Amino acid sequence: MKLGLYGGTFDPIHIAHLILADKAVESLGLDKLIIMPCANPPHKSSKNISNPKHRLEMVKRAVAGHEKLQVSDWEIQQDNTSFTVYTLEMLTKQYQLTRENLYLILGGDNLFDISLWKSPEKIYQLAQLAVAARPGVKQDANLPEFIKSFLKIEMPLMDISSKEIRKMISLGKSVRYLLQPDVLQYIKTHNLYKD
Repeated sequence: MKLGLYGGTFDPIHIAHLILADKAVESLGLDKLIIMPCANPPHKSSKNISNPKHRLEMVKRAVAGHEKLQVSDWEIQQDNTSFTVYTLEMLTKQYQLTRENLYLILGGDNLFDISLWKSPEKIYQLAQLAVAARPGVKQDANLPEFIKSFLKIEMPLMDISSKEIRKMISLGKSVRYLLQPDVLQYIKTHNLYKD
């Protein structure tokens, strides 16, 4: 089995996230891609992040019907700071994986920040890094020394961020084509991102 992990805050999950997930499945030949919203990201203030239950529900709605995308609440269930290394260790045990068949899906900006993550060398030992280009991020810049190679996921460069979407919603601007319709409806129903 070839398994991918795509983690993040997903506050909210938007079309660039979904295109990356779809391209990862296709280009890496994944049997399954687990999309896992984090509970409390170590690099963001939790007071600025939506309730994990809302973020999880938006992810479920966004990927509904995609047979190779699976949503996991494992990090949310841990109810503490989310560290990728622990999630990869759990997946390795649960699915009896080796590095050859476990992939960590990253945006280009994350690749260069990974040395700041908990146990980055262990992350690299557990999973192959599969990276999508991000606008304004050079993929040939200085990599952390322990990263000998990584896989590239080709996808359109899309300068879309959850932060910008939250801001647009708070200002009453349209985000209709940036989100799946079910996600947008959920945001409206629960009055999310309104200041």
